[in-house]
Amino acid sequence: MKPTQFVEFGSFRPGHRLQWWNLLVVLEMDSLPIAEESVAILIMHSILQYGPVAMDCNPANNSWCPEAHEQLLDDHFIDELITRLDHRLDDCEINWQNELVLVIVTMITMRMLTICNSSKQNRIVYLAIKCRRIGENWIDLISENIQIISSSAFNEIEKLRLKIVIVGISCILTFSTHSDRIDCLLSSNEHMLSLLKAANTIHDNIILNKNASNMSTFVRNIMRYSERILVMVQPTVAEFLQKTSYESLNDFVTNYWAVIRTKGAMKSKWKKRRLDSYDGWYDSQYESRCISIDCIRGTFLVDRMTIDFLPEKITTDALFVRVFGNC
Repeated sequence: MKPTQFVEFGSFRPGHRLQWWNLLVVLEMDSLPIAEESVAILIMHSILQYGPVAMDCNPANNSWCPEAHEQLLDDHFIDELITRLDHRLDDCEINWQNELVLVIVTMITMRMLTICNSSKQNRIVYLAIKCRRIGENWIDLISENIQIISSSAFNEIEKLRLKIVIVGISCILTFSTHSDRIDCLLSSNEHMLSLLKAANTIHDNIILNKNASNMSTFVRNIMRYSERILVMVQPTVAEFLQKTSYESLNDFVTNYWAVIRTKGAMKSKWKKRRLDSYDGWYDSQYESRCISIDCIRGTFLVDRMTIDFLPEKITTDALFVRVFGNC
């Protein structure tokens, strides 16, 4: 970090009413490298700070909002922040190398959505969906890069899988708002599939990454935070799935499991495993097989076992199908 950046870093937090202004300056002047983990932690601590809270408990005075975040109730300030975040997303849209940039932009966006006035809700929702779309695109791009890397380059592959995990976490972060506004981000089959794919992507790549020690404390912490988000949205998930006859789960299985994908589509009935509204397990039956999905951990089980991974060009090969069938 350059000396000027070190000074900027050290002066970011002092003055709880100034932190959002300091963040706006950082985004405008690019005075801090937000792709670095230390800067990401600094920004996260500031935007998630709780307090100090005003002693006046009159809701009309917005006393519910901590003083450190009252700036987010200023519509003009929100407009300025949205503009800069949108530009930052445009700059990094095709560059998946700096995954922490997407994480931080997403966290800032969701913090804005949680606190802002309703008049700015739609603009911020659009920004959150844009973060999610970029994250999903990055996962595809990184996965394609893994396919072309030599299988002997273990370290490089593990680094890329860790990037996928972090980007997947950023997709989960786009659901981190309170219950009054979650419907803006979790109200369609597309939204539900995004949630399921992100949770499953994180799960699978953690399993495939043989060296978990490469994961820093920061990444472990935001992973725990993403798990908390998934737990908190489960009542909304359960309500939506029941309302849509579990269409999203069938679509997810069709896209994820090669056995179903080669046969067409899945139209099975699903059942929530427990009555607990915060439980994420759902079970179904496909022919003679029991299929289970955990919407929190991203686990997909067939007959209580995980499925193995083979490239589609192998599983669809005529010789493979003749010898092993579609299973």
